[in-house]
Amino acid sequence: MKRVVCFHLFNDYSGSPKVLKMVLNGLLDRRVKVDLVTSRGGVLDELVGNPNLQFHTYRYVFSKNSLVTMMRYMLVQVYTFLLAFRYLPCRNCVFYINTLLPVGPALAGWLMGKKVVYHYHENAFAKGRFYKILAWVMQRVANQIICVSAYQASFLKRKRGVTVVPNAVPSDFVEKLHPDAAAAFERKTVLMLSSLKEYKGTREFIELAERLPQYKFVLVINDTQENIDRYLKNTLPPPIVK
Repeated sequence: MKRVVCFHLFNDYSGSPKVLKMVLNGLLDRRVKVDLVTSRGGVLDELVGNPNLQFHTYRYVFSKNSLVTMMRYMLVQVYTFLLAFRYLPCRNCVFYINTLLPVGPALAGWLMGKKVVYHYHENAFAKGRFYKILAWVMQRVANQIICVSAYQASFLKRKRGVTVVPNAVPSDFVEKLHPDAAAAFERKTVLMLSSLKEYKGTREFIELAERLPQYKFVLVINDTQENIDRYLKNTLPPPIVK
């Protein structure tokens, strides 16, 4: 039986670990052996206790100092690079790299000749040079790349082994939605779940709320109140701040 060894950098309650949780639940329901290597304190902790899951954790937190955050990131990459070699004797291991960030174990898997699968959630080409470098590495070491949209995949130079699988929402979330789609539409409520990143479209969402007063716009941000308040103060025009 194949063993899936999954690496995810930061275990919080944002989109990519939630999607990963759904993926791993699907594998675990099929009794696939899964090793998960990630940080503590997020949605992936809910998988603990499954008999087919081995959970390996480390401590990883962000810092207000970007240099400190980068140093912590590099230390995690060295740690997971070395940890990955424990799977050298495992002939049927698949390395599942969630997001671009776990580059250390991806390189280790490539060096060991393991099958390396990337779940590519970001669009590196809408970010800085660092992410573009990570995307360059991904396109050279991955056996398969799972993109979340055709638009995102269009930026990759590599076309071989690239699959588009749009992100889904959990079934338990869908069950809580209004059963009558027409009645739900009449409520005229637009919901956006996002992190506080400019490229996510936060500014555009708020501008739409101003231009379409006949609709109710609800924005749920995955960040601290302090950072949200700072964003509202420094980024948005005065009329939007309430």
